[in-house]
Amino acid sequence: MKNIVVRLEENKIDVAKLYNEFYTSVSDSTGTILIHHGKAKYPGKYKPNYTKIKLTIIDDEALNKINEYAHKIFDRFDLNKLFVVHQVGVIEKNDTILFLAAEAKDRSSAFDAIRDILEFIKAETLIKLEEL
Repeated sequence: MKNIVVRLEENKIDVAKLYNEFYTSVSDSTGTILIHHGKAKYPGKYKPNYTKIKLTIIDDEALNKINEYAHKIFDRFDLNKLFVVHQVGVIEKNDTILFLAAEAKDRSSAFDAIRDILEFIKAETLIKLEEL
């Protein structure tokens, strides 16, 4: 059974709680756990002086597409566990936007898996980031 969690969160993401959820059990074959904690940096990516960020689902199938892609990544890199949690709604600067975690047999697989799913999400074809 694949150990994959994919969520779009409307409530503020609690990174410590997510990591604890992720780390409840670890496979004996795990050599690397890699975490990506994406946050709303300031000055902004598009607008240097923003006050809030709005993360809007722009594809009704966003959750399904991210879940499908996560399953492909899980298989491609032979992962033991994968978490993909993305914030939606309006957030403040420095708030968490994205939490990715991969449990892999080796660090190359973990880094490549996280980088791949991150680039898929950052393409902004499913969730739009707007600095207000």
